Amino acid sequence: MTPSHPSALPPAHRWIDPIWPLESAFATTRRLLFQPFDLHRWLVLGFLAWLSQLTSIGTTGLNTQANRSNSSPPTAWNASDILWEARSAVRRGLETVQEHWVWMVPLIAFLAIVVLTVWVALIWLNSRGDLLFVAGVTRRQTNLPEPWHEFSREANSLFRFRLVLDVLGPILLLALVGLEWLVVSLSGSDSRISLPWIALLLVPVILLATAFWLVGWLTTEFVVPIQFLRRCGCRKAWGVLLGQMVRFPTSFLLYGLLQIPLAIVTGLAVVVFAVLTCCACCLLLVPFVNVVILLPLYVFYRVYPLHFLSQFGPGWDAFQAGESKADG
Repeated sequence: MTPSHPSALPPAHRWIDPIWPLESAFATTRRLLFQPFDLHRWLVLGFLAWLSQLTSIGTTGLNTQANRSNSSPPTAWNASDILWEARSAVRRGLETVQEHWVWMVPLIAFLAIVVLTVWVALIWLNSRGDLLFVAGVTRRQTNLPEPWHEFSREANSLFRFRLVLDVLGPILLLALVGLEWLVVSLSGSDSRISLPWIALLLVPVILLATAFWLVGWLTTEFVVPIQFLRRCGCRKAWGVLLGQMVRFPTSFLLYGLLQIPLAIVTGLAVVVFAVLTCCACCLLLVPFVNVVILLPLYVFYRVYPLHFLSQFGPGWDAFQAGESKADG
């Protein structure tokens, strides 16, 4: 039995291994990009990978806040002072707007419309890019117009889901923070907020933010491939995914935990590559160019969940479906 072609065992007895597909993902990445090497295909896949990463921070993230040499934080803050400073800042901002409302209000409205339009456009392009990237790595095709129109319905469904998620997440987070801020303000003007109390207030905020991040990650990791395989909308794909997660919770948990060492190894590899190649270090800061340079990593991270899903049985092999479509 191989990870890509498991034997037809009953679902209750089949073991979905998150480790074996790593070897298949490495082999697929090597075969797709280097056997043989095709510069045109490399650039097309790089463009698709870039589209699929438009709303992401990047491959690796460095937290500069942890490197700051600040003095030890105070053990308590006066809640009334914090509230007074916040109210003063808001009041000063409103006074500034009132004094120059003739030009500030139209400017703020214009900037808000521009930011909102760009944000919606990025989500739309990102949704198209995710499905096109899956099609690109499974079909080995460089013809963009055909899959662009073929997966328009699935991409639009994914776009609507992500748009609602990106709107609902900040609203709920702001509502939760506002509720906690109200509780603190009503606790008394002379109250002192200790570090344990602040940590307790941050727990629900962190949990809610983590939940929305997890939904977004699962959508990219598994829901998009399910949409590609089943040619269905995002909500239906989520239903299919939840059914498999209930059947194989341990496998999905191990898959998620495996992302931690993978992210560490990937980050170290990118840092070593940047240090050894000074020119590439500068190019990694250039949008699109950094994705083209690091394309093997993006391809690996895209095909890994595809090989993981292929263990669920017939109809779950995206590469077999992609080759059949390419041959047809």
